[in-house]
Amino acid sequence: MRCQTSEHVSEANEDLLDIGPADGPEHETTRTLEPELPSLCLKQVFPKYAKQFNYLRLVDRVAALFIRFLGVKGTTKLGPTGFRTFIRNCKLSNSNFSMACVDILYIDITRRRNGMGIDHRESGMCLQAFVEAFFCLAQKKYKSLPLHQQVTLLIDFCEYQLAVLDEKRRAVCHADGPHLTPAAHPSLLGRSASASKLSDYRNHR
Repeated sequence: MRCQTSEHVSEANEDLLDIGPADGPEHETTRTLEPELPSLCLKQVFPKYAKQFNYLRLVDRVAALFIRFLGVKGTTKLGPTGFRTFIRNCKLSNSNFSMACVDILYIDITRRRNGMGIDHRESGMCLQAFVEAFFCLAQKKYKSLPLHQQVTLLIDFCEYQLAVLDEKRRAVCHADGPHLTPAAHPSLLGRSASASKLSDYRNHR
């Protein structure tokens, strides 16, 4: 709407310029139009106003979920395995929404999107189809709320579940990393003990 207003104002300006400066009511009309012209400027929304407008980044956050489960580097479409992994990791399946229903949702939306004549060089679910599927999941999980709140709550839920999963994985990696357990590495610990005894013997001598 703002762009259209700018175009109309620009057209009005051109008409006034063609007429040229003049005294009388036409000149007064030109003066009254000048303060109403939109200021031609650009404002950086992010990161300057990030906190203020962060609640509007719903599609951006859904896209981040989509990218996380793409799997193969360089691909732009989500396969059925990646979609099932997304459902499992975010704990979206239950007794009322089984994995069979997940597969049906994936097939229906992907087939409909591919039938629209979009790029067929790569099979799978594109970002737009994933957003549509995400909206369907939000409507199933939070039935009595407006769509905007449904999507917001589902994004928060998915991000929380993935954060918990990442924390568990980091804990497991930390436990299996530099801290070695005797049961897992008996030979290595035995060699370390022998080396320590040899060092003590040399210091004693």
